[in-house]
Amino acid sequence: MGVDLAKLKIEVVESMKKGKSGDAGKKLMDAFGKIDSSQYQPFGEAMKEAIMVDPQAFSEKGYILFDKMMRAKNPSKLSEYEKFFVQNFCKLPGEEFAVIADGWVETGKSQIKGNIFVSNYRIIATGVQEAKAARVSGGGMFAFLSMIQLGSYMYNKSIMDQIAKSIAGGSGTMVNYGVMYPIKGCYNIEQEAKGFRAKINDRVNYKVDVPYKDKKGKEEIADLSVSVIININNPDIAPLLNKVEAILRANARAA
Repeated sequence: MGVDLAKLKIEVVESMKKGKSGDAGKKLMDAFGKIDSSQYQPFGEAMKEAIMVDPQAFSEKGYILFDKMMRAKNPSKLSEYEKFFVQNFCKLPGEEFAVIADGWVETGKSQIKGNIFVSNYRIIATGVQEAKAARVSGGGMFAFLSMIQLGSYMYNKSIMDQIAKSIAGGSGTMVNYGVMYPIKGCYNIEQEAKGFRAKINDRVNYKVDVPYKDKKGKEEIADLSVSVIININNPDIAPLLNKVEAILRANARAA
């Protein structure tokens, strides 16, 4: 028996409105295991509607459950769906994804594996993992990232606000899926080969300042170091890294 995706949309939206984002995530997870690629559009519509009801609750409970379970059960299908969902439901006005690849993003001691999407506005990484720490301008480690789980809404909200300000007119609704990293005003851009017996470059490193407000409403700036890594088995790794670097340099702050 197939999945009634119209009914699924109603059910996940209702769960979200009742504050049961975990239930919404489970419903999506159960349905995803029964659909094929021909049903990604209506399934994506259901997921988008669930996200838009309460982005924070979905990100912190529904998304994490859906991602962790499906990545363990069927990573290749999830990867295929993510590429469809991001390009068809998450794209902003004027946004183009120049690089879409299997890989991961590292920030300090944290890592998020899945797909990476690099556009003229931002980087999106899919997957969930907790961040350990980030360095704040002025020195030292700060509890800012104690509230930042990769995939958490509070973190993405700071990123989303910064990205929205960099987009002319700030138009368009941003769908909070995966983890976003800003690129506007980035600096210290370089390619690097890292890892055991690494012989070719596998990543592009950069830094970017992320403004946010602490719990008391005080303006702070997190100095975020980001590494965008392409799977070393990708035969197009060199041109993909060059594209990432070129996009970052086009968005770099003035020297």
